[in-house]
Amino acid sequence: MKKVKHIIATASFLTAFITPSLLAAELVVVVDNIKEVQGSLYVSLYNKEASFDSNENAVKRQKVSVDKTTITLNLGDLPAGEYAVKAYQDVNDNGKIDFTTMGPPSEPFGSSSKSKELAPSSYKDAKFTLDKNLQIQIHLLK
Repeated sequence: MKKVKHIIATASFLTAFITPSLLAAELVVVVDNIKEVQGSLYVSLYNKEASFDSNENAVKRQKVSVDKTTITLNLGDLPAGEYAVKAYQDVNDNGKIDFTTMGPPSEPFGSSSKSKELAPSSYKDAKFTLDKNLQIQIHLLK
């Protein structure tokens, strides 16, 4: 019985020190190809396809003023898991992404997708696994 208690105590001790490093990782997002140094940049982090598709219920969202052509944002420590990132530059600072009459965005946008298509990406294309500190790059399109 004493041996079982020792094993449980050792396992609990190790779990307290090992689990936090497995559950949290820092995510840094670098947004480049900013052509107009004006307005605001919005970066949103999602962990569900439905949220990504609807642009609602972001896990984390940051807004920064655009003051250079490449912006680095630290989204902090996050639980390990699957995520996708969307970004857009609100050039006219009206608080939303504007669209053309034909449907595509008229303001620069991008995602964590590796696709170079000039269309918004899907969650499937943009998702990545965060299980250690990670830096991702988003190349704004338009």
